[in-house]
Amino acid sequence: MLYRLPEVLEAPIIFVVEGEKDVEKLREHGFVATTNAGGAKAKWLPQYTEALRGREVILIPDNDAPGRQRGAAIARALLGHASKIVALDLEDSKDISEWFDRGHSEVELIVCLEEVAHAS
Repeated sequence: MLYRLPEVLEAPIIFVVEGEKDVEKLREHGFVATTNAGGAKAKWLPQYTEALRGREVILIPDNDAPGRQRGAAIARALLGHASKIVALDLEDSKDISEWFDRGHSEVELIVCLEEVAHAS
């Protein structure tokens, strides 16, 4: 089951990150987020894709090879199911928790997402 599934099922925009710590950090900043159990090497299951059907999904993988591989696998699984998929790489941090801990804000995150959306 996806972490925080009831919230996920209510929200039109969902952040997908690697761990519960990152989900909670995004929630502290007013965003709805989820992850699956098992970390970067855990299999992404069809029921996870189904739970995100028709939603805008923002993938923020951990900044390492397993994280990027996981993000790519989830993006492939969501193609044709999510209404929109945005992948955001945080080059100066290992994950979204570290990024916020370095002093970045909700507004900066939204600006980064807008820049990615306009670049694609």
